[in-house]
Amino acid sequence: MRLLLISILYSAAAVLIPPAAAEVYTVYTAQGKNSTELQRHVRKLLPATADNQPECQFVELRKDCPDLQQAEAQATAIAAGVTHLPCLVIADTDGPYATLLLRGLTRKAVEQAVAQPNKEHQQAERQQRVFDAQLYLLFARCAMEEATDEHLSELIQESRQLLSHELCTNELQQLIGLRCLYPLLMKQYAIGHTGAHTPETEAKLLEAIAALEEARDINPNSTLGKRAHDERHRLRMARREARKYE
Repeated sequence: MRLLLISILYSAAAVLIPPAAAEVYTVYTAQGKNSTELQRHVRKLLPATADNQPECQFVELRKDCPDLQQAEAQATAIAAGVTHLPCLVIADTDGPYATLLLRGLTRKAVEQAVAQPNKEHQQAERQQRVFDAQLYLLFARCAMEEATDEHLSELIQESRQLLSHELCTNELQQLIGLRCLYPLLMKQYAIGHTGAHTPETEAKLLEAIAALEEARDINPNSTLGKRAHDERHRLRMARREARKYE
């Protein structure tokens, strides 16, 4: 299971560093740019350790996102602060604390980043980055993951967690409500509906309608608010038509 929890994303962003490990270095490159020459160049920039072999990983990121594995790699990069490629991310047991562009990077700059980490500044940005990564992965999973009841339940829970997050703006609340929570609840309703309404399916439909109306009411005049309004009207007409055959 892939739970969108900050602790799990942090573990990924920290490259699963063992408790006693020193800095871990991760190089993010564009697809097809992870050459042997690049790896050799980067390793020359890294500060020497006791065994003179600092741990370094190389991750290729694609322009597109064809599957969940790549979506998770993209989310990890977002949480680490990657905005340009290629770059070097330095992390310790607390997570990533420095992101350095490879262009023009020197060993002295890497050593300085390790010796004088600006962790206070990083901490101020870290929460936003992790939130952005969670949001990215939520939308990726909604689009790509198989719509089983287990997956839908996870995604609904994660949608509600992000909706209540302190960094979730009104616009993002509308976006999550309309594009994630409402469709997920409707999929659950469709799975449970086998031809006749039951108290359970009716409750699920009402839950989906409530999510839709909540998204609409955050800002009825916004583009998303108007789309939610139109979808609510469509649902109302569909239910009215269905009652003719009950």
